Amino acid sequence: MKRINIYLIITAVLLIALGVVCIFNPGESFVSAAWLLGVIILVSGLSSLIFGLRAQAFLPNAGSTTLLAMFQIIVGLMLATDILASELALIVVFSMWVIFEGVSLAVLSIDYRRSGYNRWWLMMVLGVCSIVFGFLALREPEYTGTFLGILLGLGILANGIIRIVAFFGLRRIHNRLRDLKESATATPIDDINPSKIEES
Repeated sequence: MKRINIYLIITAVLLIALGVVCIFNPGESFVSAAWLLGVIILVSGLSSLIFGLRAQAFLPNAGSTTLLAMFQIIVGLMLATDILASELALIVVFSMWVIFEGVSLAVLSIDYRRSGYNRWWLMMVLGVCSIVFGFLALREPEYTGTFLGILLGLGILANGIIRIVAFFGLRRIHNRLRDLKESATATPIDDINPSKIEES
């Protein structure tokens, strides 16, 4: 239990510190995240390539797995070595995801209107706002990168705060269990029969 508490406190402090640094330096944080994305794709491609080469003898689709792994390696190398390309790729992926979610929400609002839902227009407004925000993110990549860097910092900061909450929650549970154990092992004074004491 003590090791878990120490782990939670150390990781919480580190995450909160890293989150604050990312919030106050969103541009650099986004660049680091974009580079890390390229490294992850590269490592994933290398592991898939090794698996595909070893599985050539007994898997019929090992050839396609190997080709896909080579494509991942190329993309990972491009993103890891070219910071600008990795930033733009991450911005495009984020923007397209926001646009797609906006279109889905707008279409869903029409279905809700047909079903008789009175506030379907609220979903439509949110969907249109998401679509507009997605196109603005594509048009202004510098501001989008800063925004994503701040979001990254907030996410890391929230993770650290959650670990602190978990630390105090575990301590409270541990104290309750200890109190229950002590109360179960202790013999109440009222249960002692005085006549048995006199006889003894």
